[in-house]
Amino acid sequence: MANPIELIPLLVVVFLLVGVQGGPVESIEIVTDGTHTVSEMPDVYVVGGGTTTIPANASVSGSVYVIGGTAVLEGQIDGDVTQLSGNLTVASTAVVSGNTQYIAGALDIDDGATLGSFTTAETLAAQSTSPTRGYVFLAAQTLALALAAGFLVRRFEFAFVNAGQAVTAHPVVSGVVGLLVSATALALVVFMAMTIILIPVSILGFGVGVLTVAYGYLVYGYLVGQRLPIDRPDVASAVGVVLFAIGLELVGAIPLVGSLVQLGVLVVSLGAVLVTYFGLRTFEPVSLPA
Repeated sequence: MANPIELIPLLVVVFLLVGVQGGPVESIEIVTDGTHTVSEMPDVYVVGGGTTTIPANASVSGSVYVIGGTAVLEGQIDGDVTQLSGNLTVASTAVVSGNTQYIAGALDIDDGATLGSFTTAETLAAQSTSPTRGYVFLAAQTLALALAAGFLVRRFEFAFVNAGQAVTAHPVVSGVVGLLVSATALALVVFMAMTIILIPVSILGFGVGVLTVAYGYLVYGYLVGQRLPIDRPDVASAVGVVLFAIGLELVGAIPLVGSLVQLGVLVVSLGAVLVTYFGLRTFEPVSLPA
C-alpha cells in the first residue's frame, strides 16, 4: 500500500489542476493499493498505488492522474491522462481522446496507441519559458513585492517590527511552528479537496498560504532594509526586498544545500508571522517555572 503521507504533495497538485480546469467534477476516486480492472470511471480517477487496468474492451470517460503505483491503459479513455509519478503503460489498443501529459515516472507508450495530443514537462517548459522570460518574470515579481513592502511598511511598520523580532530572536520556535503548520495545512488542504464540495475552499486555503509566505518574504526585506543607510523605512524595506531576493536566488544556485536553505528561511518566516498573529502582537515565549 502506498504511503498516504508521501502522496500528499502530489495529491495537492492533482486537486489544484482539477480546480484550475474549472469543469464540473461530481466524483473523485483515489486508489492506493490492490489490483483494479476499471470499466466505469468517475470524473477524476487517481492512481496512487497498486495496479489499475482499463481493459481493451472498455470505454470510459474522465480524467486519469497517475501519482504512484501502476496504470495500464488498453481501452478507450474519453478525457485527459496526466502522469506525475508511478508507472504508466499505454498499450497499442489504447485510444486517449484528450491530452496525455507526462511529468515524471516510468512511461511506456506502444507505437499503435492513439493519443489526442502528447506533452511532456520539457515540452511545456520550452513552450512557456526561456532564460530571458524567466529573468523578466523574476524581476517583475521582485518589483511587485518591493512595492508591496514599501506600501505596507509605511502604514503598518509595527507589524513588521513584531514579526521581524520573532525571526531574529526566536528562529528555532518560529521554524518549528512554520514546519508544523506547513505539514498540517498541506494535509488539511488535501483532505478538504477529497470532498468535492470543498475543492474551492481548499484552493482558497492554498491562496491564503501563499499570501502568508509572501508576507514572511517581506519581513526579511524589512530586516535587510533596517541595515541599510536609508532613513525612510518604506524605501529601505523596498530595497531590502530586492537585495533579499537576489541573495535567495544566489543561495538557491548551490546544489541541494541551497534549496534546503531557501526552504528553511521561508519556514522560519512563516512561523514568525503566525506566532505574532501576522505581526499584530509581540511574541513572548512561555517561561517555565524553575
